[in-house]
Amino acid sequence: MEWICRREEFWDKYTQEFRCTLWGTDAWFCIGYTNAKDGRDCQEQLARFAAAADHCLGWLNTHQKEIYDAIEEDGLYDTAVEWLEDNETEEEDGVTYALLYDGARLPLPYRKEDFFSSLLSSGLDFSADFKSTKFILDMFLSTEPDIFGGHSIEIFLKGDFSQDTPTYSISVNGLAG
Repeated sequence: MEWICRREEFWDKYTQEFRCTLWGTDAWFCIGYTNAKDGRDCQEQLARFAAAADHCLGWLNTHQKEIYDAIEEDGLYDTAVEWLEDNETEEEDGVTYALLYDGARLPLPYRKEDFFSSLLSSGLDFSADFKSTKFILDMFLSTEPDIFGGHSIEIFLKGDFSQDTPTYSISVNGLAG
């Protein structure tokens, strides 16, 4: 896929956006690179960055547990339970259901397995610039059904595209949106 280049006053912004597969489901995947307007050709840097983004996506597909562990460590399962406890409930045939804002119902008690199986990607955005070879993946995960009322879990994955085998740091930024 070709890079789309948008020229601005001080830099050129190169982007690509396409669908990919993350954890068995389709997701939007966007990569963006900002290059200084200093006359240097950045095509080699763009190719290395795109390859690193693809490598990182492959890493994500095999390290789902590490992402989930970071989400749990940040307390977002507990947050989901708290949000559900604030919802109205109804009982039917001996089962208590939390009524979600969009009309969906969720059986209670809400288990961790339910929470993690409800997560799906709502966006992946890789970005880097000419100042460094480091990049950031800004990943958004939603729940289905939508427990957080339109908010997504935001996760940052940081790496360095100059390395052949990069290591990634994971940080959870709570809820976004």
